[in-house]
This record gives sequence, C-alpha cells and structure tokens, in this order.
Amino acid sequence: MSRILQLALATCLAASVFAGCTDSGTDTAAQEPAASSTTEKAVAVPPPNQPGPYQVGRRVVEINDAARGRVLKADVWYPVDQGVTAPLSVYQFIPGIELASLTALADAPASAAGPFPLVVYSHGSGGLRYIASWFTETLASHGFVVVAVDHTGNTALDSVTGASTPRPVNALNRVQDVQYLITAMLGISATPGEPLSNTMDPERIGVTGHSFGGFTTLGTAGGYSNELGSVPADERVKAIAVMAPYSELNSDEALAAIKIPSLLVSGVLDTTTPIVNDTTRPWDLISGRPLLRMDIEKAGHQSFTDVCRYQDSLSTLPNLPQVFIDVVNEMALEGCTKDLIPIEEAHKITNGVTIAFLQTYVARVDGYESYLSPKDAPEGTELQVKD
Repeated sequence: MSRILQLALATCLAASVFAGCTDSGTDTAAQEPAASSTTEKAVAVPPPNQPGPYQVGRRVVEINDAARGRVLKADVWYPVDQGVTAPLSVYQFIPGIELASLTALADAPASAAGPFPLVVYSHGSGGLRYIASWFTETLASHGFVVVAVDHTGNTALDSVTGASTPRPVNALNRVQDVQYLITAMLGISATPGEPLSNTMDPERIGVTGHSFGGFTTLGTAGGYSNELGSVPADERVKAIAVMAPYSELNSDEALAAIKIPSLLVSGVLDTTTPIVNDTTRPWDLISGRPLLRMDIEKAGHQSFTDVCRYQDSLSTLPNLPQVFIDVVNEMALEGCTKDLIPIEEAHKITNGVTIAFLQTYVARVDGYESYLSPKDAPEGTELQVKD
C-alpha cells in the first residue's frame, strides 16, 4: 500500500472518528417458505447473515437537487448475475485516497431479474456513504438495490476541510436528502437506456441508517420539524431499520407517527447512543407493527461500521504519525476491543435480522419468519417483538 494511501486512510479515519455519532443470480421471491427448524430454514431461503445468490455491482452517481442547491454523491449497490466479471470497485475518499471493495464489481451490468426493492442507507454524523459496506454489499447480494449518499455538510471530508454545518441544518438536510434520493433513484430506474433502468420497484422501498443516520431514518418515516423547516413523513417507505440510532432530535409526536414495520438494532455496550437514551423511547412510542428490537449484548457503537477493517489496515503500516494511530484506536474502542463482540459476528447477527426483516416487510418475500422469532435469536442477543 502506498505511503499516500497510508496517510490518506489515516486522515479519513481521523476525520470520521465520530462517524455515526451525534454532532456533540437466484430470484429470492421464488424461494419456498422457511420451515421451523434452523437447518431447514437455511435451505429454504438464502441465509440472510451470509452473502446472497447475486454478485454485487457498484456505481457512483451524482444526485442534483436543484431546488435546494445540493449536489449529493451517491453509491448504488445492486444485484449482478453470477458469472459476470469486472474489476473490484474502489471506495475513494478523495482522488488518490482509495480502498478497494472486498466484493463489489465496478459498474458491472445489473441483473435483468428486476425490478428489485430499493433501500436507502444513511451514514452517521461525520461519516461516509460506504462506511457500512459489510451491510450494503450483503443486502444487494440478496436482491436489493441499495443507495447511500454523503450527507454534504456532515461527512468525514467536511470535518477535514472545516466545512461542517450546524446540527439543525444537518438534521433537516438529512431527511430532505433521503426523500429526494428516493425520488431521484426512481427517476433513474424509469429512464430507458440508463444502466440502472428498470432495476427499482417504487412499491417496495425501505430506509435504514446508523446513529445520526438512525435519526434520519426515523425522521423520514415519521416526519421532522425544527426552527429551519419541516419535512412530512414519506408515505412511499414501507419499512425502516435503524442501527444504534440517535433519536433525541425525533419528537415524541413524530415517533408515534411512524406507522410502518420498524426494526431497532442496538449495542448494549454503546456509550455514544446508549440504549436507555436513544432506543427505549422509539421502542415505547413507535405505533407501527410489527415493531422489533434486537439488543446485542457485547456490541458497541462502532460495531455497526467497517472500523475494524480500517484499523487492521493501519496497524500494519510503518511510520504513520502517532496522532492518526491514536485517533483510529480511539474510534475502535467502540467496535474492536476484546471486551466487545468480534465485529464479524456483530455484522453477521445484524445482517441476519436486518436483511430478514427487509425481505419480509419491504421485498415481501416469505420464508424469513423464523429469523425474526425471539426463540431463535442468536446467542448473546435479545429479540423482542410487538405485533
């Protein structure tokens, strides 16, 4: 790895130490229903905690919201048929600062088996659109189109350059970003000749997010207002899933207005958005059913990001400035320490429940019910369901 890349990765990670924090080939729809036993369910549907039946493509697109004067860079992950070959996609922080994807193929042709469900992912404060590639890539492999933008004014790059905007501005922008992004992506899908033409189903849309992206997700589903403006709930969204959500900015009334299936996934050891502060109130107030809540006993705030992959890369590189090593290690304290669940296991658990939930309530695919059953919850977790 080049010296430029070494420093670039460190800079990127240093800038995103608060990423996720607050400002302080097989058609899955054709699968047989899952049986009751764990062994049988793994055969009946593609296991949601493992890569799915499709390869994954990735494209980078610009979304221009002219009315707001915002140009948003978006990553789109989408199903690709088995046997297609293309170079691995590269996640680029800025030109010359790059990290290769582990699975996504650059600009590969999308599978013609669509249209597929569309799911938006919203990153945390000071984060990156691809900071949860463990989730977005895996979800796409299960037959979803997944899209995430850099929320301009609230990204890692903004932190580096001093371009971050105040929290009230970010909060309103984020919810508006997601709603416009849905409109823009459906427009791309409806345009003949586009590489992603006819890939997205306007009747099957979900939204997901981590931390401040969890706030964004809740705000998209229930509406959001502050002193700068208001955004109504987006009725196109059929279900939502949040990871380690930051919910203090979501009002009681807005949370109660969420009337669609919802999933809350949280880490018991999260000290950035603790369960008692940020999960309990949505759990108590969201009116949509079913409402699911999974608490992962040994997960921290960064257990829902790619932080440990970043740390593993940095820790083997010589001559890095100590300040960058210190910042990365600080970020990793909430994801990669020995007292926390191994991050691969945290990702596997989270993918299992979240992808099963999205298959059931967004894609409307039968067979994943036992993955959403409290009695079958993975060891080290508690799953609760309000029907």
